[in-house]
Amino acid sequence: MNQKTRLVGVMNQRNRPKIDDAEGAYQHLFDAIVDQRLLPGTKLTELALVEAFGIGRRMVAAALQRLSWEKLVVFIPNRGAYVAAPDADEARQVFAARIAIEAGTTEAFARAADAASIARLRDNVRQEHQLRHEGHMREAIHLSGGFHTLMAELSGNAVLADQVRLLVARTSLIVNLFENQLGLAGWHDHHEDLIAHCEKHEVEEAVFLMRDHIAEIRDALALDRRRPVSFDMVRVFATR
Repeated sequence: MNQKTRLVGVMNQRNRPKIDDAEGAYQHLFDAIVDQRLLPGTKLTELALVEAFGIGRRMVAAALQRLSWEKLVVFIPNRGAYVAAPDADEARQVFAARIAIEAGTTEAFARAADAASIARLRDNVRQEHQLRHEGHMREAIHLSGGFHTLMAELSGNAVLADQVRLLVARTSLIVNLFENQLGLAGWHDHHEDLIAHCEKHEVEEAVFLMRDHIAEIRDALALDRRRPVSFDMVRVFATR
């Protein structure tokens, strides 16, 4: 049974994601990558996505092309589009870029942070902890990456914030491929300490902790071995 046949009847007007255009398809795919519903190496068949989203093939193609420009999807000649599966060298480069860029966004945020911005970060952490406590790990992962994206946005530099957004998404793929459960057990707890430094405008301390935080995530990964992944496209896009 081919992929398109499997989706027919599963995707319908009641459970299909509400997507109207290429931007909506892009955002849905992007989010599925960040919260690890779309796994590295997954083939993204245009016809199956057309059926899943209920939009035209050109819109799906545009969304996939944008994800390709952002290094989240790769096109293999004569085979089609696949979710990117970074190797160890690319993983190290992504973390090096994050350390460099997020040192800058953290410095800017720590200097200018006000009560409203601090409250938004605290709300992010509160929601993440609640989701982890309730066992909703995919949603918690999304918010954990969202903490970094939100801090970058609140730093006031939109260009750097967009780079952080993309690097966080690529990190999600890397973590999925190289995750070491024991090593990653508590790294997200640094977020509360980062907020405390920023609230007090302790710039140097905040920048040091952010660099250390990202390096700790990198060092906790098993970059010497990649784990296999499995995938069910129907489950990714069927709403609950």
